[in-house]
Amino acid sequence: MRRNNLPRKNSTQSIKEVLGEIMSESKISKGMMEHRAVAYWEKVMGKPVARLTTNIYFKYGTLYVSLNSSVVRGELVMMKDKIITNMNEAIGSNTVRNIVFK
Repeated sequence: MRRNNLPRKNSTQSIKEVLGEIMSESKISKGMMEHRAVAYWEKVMGKPVARLTTNIYFKYGTLYVSLNSSVVRGELVMMKDKIITNMNEAIGSNTVRNIVFK
């Protein structure tokens, strides 16, 4: 006896396909993309910039990055649009809409 009224699929699906359906139907995907924005900072910017990063967090489409070098901060501000593009390419979605350097 079936406990729910969901239609049963007759074909088999890979785990990747099932997870893809779950992700597209829930807010889990958004949370994962936001987590990637923080996690991919070092991958996109490289180890030298990551070492100068003291704090990083994501909130409402904005990535907040604290740096302990005013010189690097100034250079990153000038490259902000390119960094946003590179971050979104690495993440796989247009999650990062703005970056604030502190």
